[in-house]
Amino acid sequence: MQTKEYMDTVRIITRIILTSPQKMIREKDLQNLCSEFNFDEIISDVYNNLKTLGFDFIKSNFLDQNYYILTMEGKDDLITPIQYGALALIIALSKELDENLKILDLQEIFKDIWNSDIRFLIENDYLREMEDLGIIKVTPLGKAILKNLLPDLKLGNLIDILKDNE
Repeated sequence: MQTKEYMDTVRIITRIILTSPQKMIREKDLQNLCSEFNFDEIISDVYNNLKTLGFDFIKSNFLDQNYYILTMEGKDDLITPIQYGALALIIALSKELDENLKILDLQEIFKDIWNSDIRFLIENDYLREMEDLGIIKVTPLGKAILKNLLPDLKLGNLIDILKDNE
């Protein structure tokens, strides 16, 4: 039988995840919150709590650290169709060409929407601009909002779709 302290820890972590303004949380931070209990068991119970509320809790790796991302089914109302499309294209490019996309290349490709839509994706941590390296990486949050499309997201498919719409 689970102890009261265990259930309190599950509730606290669930509440922190639901009320956090960020949709990503580092695995190490979660591990620190449940140091006296088995982390995998706690996360499993947190996952089940979130699932009953209609959320998904996805684990992802980014910059050699594990993160958990809170998502829900459906579209994020803060992101426009253009931003979804740009993010999908950037993910496809990073999957097929190079995970570390050059900022200058993306600025050229997205010159018409760089200062608006792409900047929004960077400022809201869907993309991470690493100026010292001159690259942009897709964050786990960026991948999570397109989680249902990722297996089918191929550069050739996107180019074909764009050609058909011309």
